[in-house]
Amino acid sequence: MSDVTQAPKQRSPIPPDTILIGKKPIMAYATAIMMHLQSGSQQLTVKARGRAISTAVDVVEVTRRRFFGGKLTVKEISIGTEVIGEGADVRNVSTIEIHLQKNQ
Repeated sequence: MSDVTQAPKQRSPIPPDTILIGKKPIMAYATAIMMHLQSGSQQLTVKARGRAISTAVDVVEVTRRRFFGGKLTVKEISIGTEVIGEGADVRNVSTIEIHLQKNQ
């Protein structure tokens, strides 16, 4: 018998203009979006998957309505599915990408 170990999959680096949504409170992500856009950037992508999708939508809407008041628009929304796991533990997870653009 031979012991075969597989190297773990390498994650692709996260682009600097991307915010990944997870389990933190909504205002933590809203603050991250505001700081990113106040630093001079004009575009931003918010990404989430699974149960965090509804949080991502909430974050974008709170940021747009409460903090930017019409000066932030949704440029594009992309939805998709990622296959997670290996072997018998494979499952599909929904994903969303919300592309935001700051208006002058």
